[in-house]
Amino acid sequence: MARTANRRERAEEASLRKESGNSFQTAIYTRISRDKKEKPGDSIENQIALCESYIKKNDGHNLVGIYKDIAKTGTEFERPDFEKLMGEVRTGKVNCIIVKDLSRFGRNYTELGNFIEKIFPFLGVRFIAVNDNLDTFHMEDPNKSLEVILKNIVNETYAKDISKKISTSHQIRIKQGGFICGAAPYGYTARKDEDGVRRLYIDENTASIVKEIFDAYLKGFSTLDISKLLLEKKVYIATDYRKFGKAKADENELIRAWMPTTILQVLKNRVYTGTLIQGRNQKHLFEGKKRERLDEEHWTITEDAHEAIISLDTFEKVQEKISSKSNSIKNSRKENKNAKDDTVFRGKLYCGICKRKMSVHRQKSGNKTVFYFSCNRFREFTTEKCATSITEATLEKTVKAAFDAILLNNSKSYKAYLNAYDNLKIEMDKKKEKELTEIDRRISGLSRLQSEYYEKYVLGKWRKEDFEREKGLLGKKKAELESLKERQVAIFEKEVFELEERHKYLTALFKGKTKKWDKDFVDSIIDKIFIGKDNTIEIKFNFEETPVITEKLGRKTRRS
Repeated sequence: MARTANRRERAEEASLRKESGNSFQTAIYTRISRDKKEKPGDSIENQIALCESYIKKNDGHNLVGIYKDIAKTGTEFERPDFEKLMGEVRTGKVNCIIVKDLSRFGRNYTELGNFIEKIFPFLGVRFIAVNDNLDTFHMEDPNKSLEVILKNIVNETYAKDISKKISTSHQIRIKQGGFICGAAPYGYTARKDEDGVRRLYIDENTASIVKEIFDAYLKGFSTLDISKLLLEKKVYIATDYRKFGKAKADENELIRAWMPTTILQVLKNRVYTGTLIQGRNQKHLFEGKKRERLDEEHWTITEDAHEAIISLDTFEKVQEKISSKSNSIKNSRKENKNAKDDTVFRGKLYCGICKRKMSVHRQKSGNKTVFYFSCNRFREFTTEKCATSITEATLEKTVKAAFDAILLNNSKSYKAYLNAYDNLKIEMDKKKEKELTEIDRRISGLSRLQSEYYEKYVLGKWRKEDFEREKGLLGKKKAELESLKERQVAIFEKEVFELEERHKYLTALFKGKTKKWDKDFVDSIIDKIFIGKDNTIEIKFNFEETPVITEKLGRKTRRS
């Protein structure tokens, strides 16, 4: 009885508000999911059109915003535009929400029931679901609330059912030897059988190449050697095979080389023994959780799912060989990770040829650790490595020479900048305050005009059409000013950041003349260093417009 009385009170309040000429500050909320079976009528455009039509036919609504969540599930309420809308509700800018139907607002009946029964009444928000003929200010009948809850149970059951059907369907196909992934592994082709299950079949064009890869590895070929062998035989990489439809290129055709890491993936893939391993990852469709990696015990492993290309004996021999090699690499990496000494240039060096980050290596020379950098990556269309390299000693000598040259040539201008830093910052703050104050003044003026226009409309001095037109123009101007303010704030913040960073850089630069170089100091003065194969080094110092190009061993520097 108490709930019924409260609803009647809210209905009376709505009626009084309407009679007094006050409009509800109304927002339209729309949502569409990723479901390919989504009805055409549920498109964002159709939802907006339906809600706008409702507003036109029913007086007392002032449309203040349209909120759209695209490709968002209805089973959870953590959606970007929904959260923006609730923020406007909490600040009082919105006190009425209109949706096409309840399923657009959400498919979780517990949460939606909580909004309708508790949250919206507490916040004094009117909620309208057009197609469900639901208006919370006209819910005198307590049975109407039960009807809403029941309808949402149907919505949630639908979401759960879809999730369960998809998951069950996948599991059935996997157990039948079905391949539910995308492209078939190299050496196989995937096609649907008469029972509708997609299975793997040997691809006669590429199966022999898979066998050749395994045989070569057992004969002592490294993955790099196998890459060179495949390049000599003009064998397309897997993606190009799918693109061109043939395994090998013509005699004079330029092709891309197989990456050693790709060859290693082939050698470790159990699919070539006839075993399918699927279900390594799982996504809970209904709960809306992100895809997660499952432990091996939860994988779905199907033995003899298709014809094998490699015998189990051959595959196991290859795995033993891979394991013995990887253990030595892991031990070496572990030693490097646990080592207390390190190079201050780690992460700063890039190959001048392929532009990718160079690897760091360490060697023991008596009791001393010696570092060097190298790039062992392939250039495209070849198995030739970039082969750029440099020792830490040579690098340090070269970089310090370039550093000294910069300081010598620019010392006077740098000191003048540092001396003027405090005044520059004060002037920048004054400029920011002046410009933002002016924008705020103009926004306040528009807000006053909006109040005056509304007062004229309420007193009958303006027609509704005139009021709507002028209100729209003012709203547009106000939005432009708000946008201008945001841009100006971003510009000022960027300028201040650059000023402070340059001050930090130049301060560090002068300290570097006397202090020992450490990682923090190198990070503060150097952006990137490119090592070329022709004895050249390109050093990009922070806040230096042009890089310094010099030769190894600290030869004379020259500006690019």
